[in-house]
Amino acid sequence: MGGVAAHCVAGTLEGFSVIGHGVSRGAHAVDHRALRSTQTMRVGIVIQNEYPHVGLVRPRRLARSLTRAGHHVVILASGPRDAAPYEVLEEVAVHRFTYLRRSRLHNWAATASPINLLWSLWITRIAKREKLDVLVSSNIRVAVPTIVAARWLRVPTVLDLEENNREAVKLYPRTRLAHYVVRNSRLVGWLERLAARLSDHVWVVVEERLKTFGPQARLGSKVSVLSNTPTLDEVYRKPARPAEPDRPFTLAYIGLFAPGVRSVELILDALCYLAKQGERVRLRIAGGRQIEPLVEQLGLRDAVTFSGFIPPEKLSEWLQEADVGIVAYDVNEFSNTTVSNKLFHYMAAGIPVLTTDMVPTRRIVEEVGCGRVIPLGSSASDVARLLLQLRDIPEIRVEMGARGQRAVVTKYNWESEFVGALTTMKQLQEDWTIRNGVPS
Repeated sequence: MGGVAAHCVAGTLEGFSVIGHGVSRGAHAVDHRALRSTQTMRVGIVIQNEYPHVGLVRPRRLARSLTRAGHHVVILASGPRDAAPYEVLEEVAVHRFTYLRRSRLHNWAATASPINLLWSLWITRIAKREKLDVLVSSNIRVAVPTIVAARWLRVPTVLDLEENNREAVKLYPRTRLAHYVVRNSRLVGWLERLAARLSDHVWVVVEERLKTFGPQARLGSKVSVLSNTPTLDEVYRKPARPAEPDRPFTLAYIGLFAPGVRSVELILDALCYLAKQGERVRLRIAGGRQIEPLVEQLGLRDAVTFSGFIPPEKLSEWLQEADVGIVAYDVNEFSNTTVSNKLFHYMAAGIPVLTTDMVPTRRIVEEVGCGRVIPLGSSASDVARLLLQLRDIPEIRVEMGARGQRAVVTKYNWESEFVGALTTMKQLQEDWTIRNGVPS
């Protein structure tokens, strides 16, 4: 975002004041010191992937926030046989799966799955060593082993459902025989319901997801929302730079590309239409390069730029070089029950959003007034016209970006979300201590 935006957004936001290259906390910010408790919790976060991993934003934020609030937290992760079994990283320690490391079976054993009870044994061993009070399972592949370990240990579990897994696997292609099992939506849905029923609490990322749980999701029940919001540190980290006079209208997209999940195809079709009309519109992509062959096939090599992985501390600056952020997934039951991290990253960077008509994303964009929604059934030419309309209203784009940034500061931030998550974990620990007579 340049020119007009650089001056309009660089003022004082509600609750935050932009000062030089950073931000100062205001009345709406959450101070982790205020969350510190006289009783320290010991929390284990179990993930199915290697760690650290570029895609594991949510576990990293949770671990960092717990540590800053004065609690002890460790991550239990998979990993190759040559990885360090134990490593202390910034603000969190990592235990990596070590069973059968000298065996040819290690790759199988280190792969988390609902039927791999070696993970239960390993989680139990680490939890005893670390004297953990609460276990958090990050999605369903590690849920059952974590729940089994928690029952042996007599500690509570939280299931963090980062996605609507049943609907997600419907989109993935089945290219191997095993996919007809692991990507069977009925089986995955059953496993998700089982894990939710056996866990002591469940986090979902958006309120529209609650309806899929039926009576379990009533207010005050075991299911609550922990959204994919950014931290306050990510808000306007560096001042926007004035745009070059000859720079074309620029779109930004951040993220990876999952097989079977359409994410920018509609935008690419619109760019093809605009190119034929002689209009200069560019798309910059940070993250995955999986759609590069499609870009070549469509003849958009000059219109689309792949920037690769952008470090988190440089993401806002990279985004501010664009005019609009794109969230353009196909509208379906999966996208109608989740919300993308990228929406909040665009808002935090102070650029307006163009999104397809996904229910949760539309709700936030319209509530905040931070962008435009592509109507259902829109063609490539419809989207092209909408892009040109946004291009021709720079002052309104600045206002949209400022509203989005203000909404992150005052409402849609991880610090606010974490207060509820921390309260849940403390209450679970206290309830289990009373119910099971376990000394705290």
